[in-house]
Amino acid sequence: MPEEPQIRVLLDVTALTAYARLTGMGVAELIATVEEEGGAGLVGIPAACFMTAYWQLDADEQERLTAMVTRPDAVTVLLPLLGTDVLEAAQIGHVMGHAAIAARRTGAYLATYDADEARRHLPGSGVLELEDKF
Repeated sequence: MPEEPQIRVLLDVTALTAYARLTGMGVAELIATVEEEGGAGLVGIPAACFMTAYWQLDADEQERLTAMVTRPDAVTVLLPLLGTDVLEAAQIGHVMGHAAIAARRTGAYLATYDADEARRHLPGSGVLELEDKF
């Protein structure tokens, strides 16, 4: 029986907006790296992060972000915000809350352009700092 794919990395609001605005090639490269695993890995998109990013984007950028998560062959997967986590996510904040909780829950790396904020909620070894944003 083949193993279930594991979430390898999560994208927070900063990573999602950079991807959609084409200012963060590191995000596309990260997704490509997971795709090369041949189905063994996934890129997690916390639903609250997706919504926050979506609201910040113009129409073309929204289409790009939507395509990232809806392609039939995509390695991205939307992660629900569970009722038991809503209060903690709200207390952490709309940019990092759901991402930090999902990273703790899955053990995946959190890819972000705001590593300092991520490290306030996660151990440094769980934060993948993206640095190519212009």
